[in-house]
Amino acid sequence: MFDVVTETWNPISGCTHDCVYCWARRLAQTRLRNTARYRGGFTPRLNVKEFNKRFRGGLVFVCDMGDIMGSAVRDEWILRVLEHIGRFPQARFLLLTKNPERYVDFIDVMPSNVVLGATIETDDDELYIKHSISKAPPPSARIRAMRKLDWSAKFISVEPILDFTPRFPVEIAFIKPSIVYVGYDNYMCRLPEPPLYKTIDLISSLEGRGIVVLTKTIRRAWFEEHRGR
Repeated sequence: MFDVVTETWNPISGCTHDCVYCWARRLAQTRLRNTARYRGGFTPRLNVKEFNKRFRGGLVFVCDMGDIMGSAVRDEWILRVLEHIGRFPQARFLLLTKNPERYVDFIDVMPSNVVLGATIETDDDELYIKHSISKAPPPSARIRAMRKLDWSAKFISVEPILDFTPRFPVEIAFIKPSIVYVGYDNYMCRLPEPPLYKTIDLISSLEGRGIVVLTKTIRRAWFEEHRGR
């Protein structure tokens, strides 16, 4: 969980992106596999009982066990979630997706207390495809969508960070995010990570552009550890 988040809420769970590093799918298919919510696997579903939830304040991470804007999620489910969010203006709600282009479909009904976020692990489409990271839209498409998005509170998660091109800090800056989170993989997936010095340079470059950068797991890349560097 991002340390700025005070609680999570999962009115929609499940995802079809099949990211190789997905802890949520792994959890749903193992420890939670016999629960009613995940007995059918990690297929997107609406969890009706979650709409009994009330919020007093803080920052609520919506759907940490799924992707609320995933292509398999029905419009009416999203609308129901946004309607519920609108009832609690005293709280803020963080949405996070790998399909940010879909935000535009709901921008006219988006409550003002929502932070619109996207996971963008890299700006290198070729690397993303070569390593079969995910079935989600490629990173370049997410970057374009977030740049075009007319919203005051944007959030970018560069986690788990993957190796990137020299233009990555510029691409992120053009999005004009309120906060950027940067962190390495926590689950030993042996992803195509950047070396630590490159990540430190990215963070410094973003901060030099006036962007608030928060970090989670910052460490040497797995191959640096493996080689004893």
